Order: sequence, then structure tokens, then C-alpha cells
Amino acid sequence: MGHGWMNAGDEALFLRHEMERCDQLARELDELEREAPTSALREEVRRMKQQVEDIRRAFFGQMASRA
Repeated sequence: MGHGWMNAGDEALFLRHEMERCDQLARELDELEREAPTSALREEVRRMKQQVEDIRRAFFGQMASRA
């Protein structure tokens, strides 16, 4: 992360927390997708879910590279 004030344990905790937030966002987006009244809105929600998944994978990659 490049934060001088974070040690490896703090950084791992931060990354885990951020991954959990991504999982929560994905669940909320799933619900929004089900409730979206139009196909255009459902497609937009799918794009947002893909972006969240990309971010989650980046966090996972950072965790794996530090292990």
C-alpha cells in the first residue's frame, strides 16, 4: 500500500476488510440487479459488479504477493 505507518499485519487486516466490503457491495448490487425495472439498469448494475470484482481481485493479489 505504500503507507509507512502500516506494518504487514495492519496491511493484511486492511486488505481483508476491503475485500469484505467488496463482498458486501456485490451482495447489495445483486439485490439491485434483481429489483432493477429495466434491462439498461440491470446491465449498468452488472458493470458495477464487475468493477467491484476487479477491485476485490486486486486486493486478493496484493494479499497473495505479501504472503
